Amino acid sequence: MKSVVKKSVFLLSIVTATTMTLLPFNTSAVVAQSDSQANCVMTPQPYISPNTLAMMAYRGAFSQEGIPGYLVFKTEFKSGKITADAIVKAAITGCVLSNKYGMGDNSAYVEDVAQEIQGFIQAQN
Repeated sequence: MKSVVKKSVFLLSIVTATTMTLLPFNTSAVVAQSDSQANCVMTPQPYISPNTLAMMAYRGAFSQEGIPGYLVFKTEFKSGKITADAIVKAAITGCVLSNKYGMGDNSAYVEDVAQEIQGFIQAQN
């Protein structure tokens, strides 16, 4: 009986040690790393409305990611040099929008951003 107990304790200690090694202690760090945004200083938002994201892009919030603002933005969006997909990806790269829920690949979300941009560009003309 002692042999069975010793083997059970030994196996349990191995399983525990392996689990503690393989499973991270800081789960929020794992979320950030799996989000491909491990270097973010601020916490990216899980959702930003398409209208807000479009306005942020227009106002130059993603200039560091290569999306110019204001008049240049309007011109390049109309010509196709800037796309809604590029804006969403810039927001993810710029640590504004989280990709935790796949916003970068959500075609409906990207299309909504495009429609918002088109709407306010038309309203300004």
